[in-house]
Amino acid sequence: MTKRRGVTEKDKATKAAKTTKTIRTYVANSSRDYNKERDERREEGSEHEQDNLHGQDVDIGEDMLPEQEERNIEKERRENEKKEMERRDKERREKERREKERREKERRERDRREKDKEQEENENDESESEEEIPVQFGAMTNQLQICNWLVLHPSVLHLANKMLDASTKQPSTNLPLTTSTSSPSDNDNYRLIDEEMKCLFLRTRNPPDHAFDKITQKIFGHDAYQSVAKSINERYHKSFSDYRYQLKNVLSTLVKEFRQIVESGYTESSDPTDEEVNNFISREVVLKRILSRYVSAIDFTKLSETSLDKLIEFSRKCFKIVWVETESANIKEKVKELDVITEDLEIPSRSGRNIASSLKLHLFS
Repeated sequence: MTKRRGVTEKDKATKAAKTTKTIRTYVANSSRDYNKERDERREEGSEHEQDNLHGQDVDIGEDMLPEQEERNIEKERRENEKKEMERRDKERREKERREKERREKERRERDRREKDKEQEENENDESESEEEIPVQFGAMTNQLQICNWLVLHPSVLHLANKMLDASTKQPSTNLPLTTSTSSPSDNDNYRLIDEEMKCLFLRTRNPPDHAFDKITQKIFGHDAYQSVAKSINERYHKSFSDYRYQLKNVLSTLVKEFRQIVESGYTESSDPTDEEVNNFISREVVLKRILSRYVSAIDFTKLSETSLDKLIEFSRKCFKIVWVETESANIKEKVKELDVITEDLEIPSRSGRNIASSLKLHLFS
């Protein structure tokens, strides 16, 4: 009985030991299998997560592609617009440069033509004034030839007239016979006729012949058929040519000054507007520059404001003519056409005689 119990106890101990070993092995294997399975799950989870992330990247990229293209298109559009603006700006600058060169070339050509024309006119004036003097004049052997030459030269007109009257024994009733070339009264008369001729010029740039005859007759007392009157009238016909020439020169200078203003960009257009002309050709410019040579003969205390306004209007229209026209002949004719503005004006002379103002310019009107 005791032996049986001992065997049994031994068997039990062995069996218990085996059971314990089996349990430990199972636990170890289970733990190993769990860890392996856990690691595998982790690896699978990591790969799945990466796949998800990759999928998200693909989705994000696909979503972002149209937006990026739109930004690229907008950027390209802006660049094209910028290039187009630069191209247009370059074309505009080039066009302005060519236009400026063209205007400068026209201005130089116009100045050259005006200079040539003025030189030609000056040469013509000089050729007219440089008349041939007879050889006998120096030796004073032919009194008739001397007198014929003198009547064409008003500076010694009176002496020639006295010599002519003396040679024909027909003493002049208009001028006393003296040895002097002119008397104080003659000098006064020439100053007076100069004054009246300037007043006449302010009324008309193309006076009729009878206007010269009337002024000469009223101041000197000579009738139109007399040689003395003809010589005086011839002198003042030339004076009127000089008046017109000087007027054109002053206007040409003002036109050049205004062209410089235009080219400097202070005006909006290349052609002056009425307002710009009125501002540039002011009352002061008219009196001190354009008509300064002639208004010295005026009695301003008696000049009406209406007459002064008409003279200013005439000056501004003259400026516009010279601005457009380049040929002296055209300027001369168009300025004459402006007589309609001033021919009926009353221009009081400083002497108070007012001969030019009282003249009726159109006898049959």
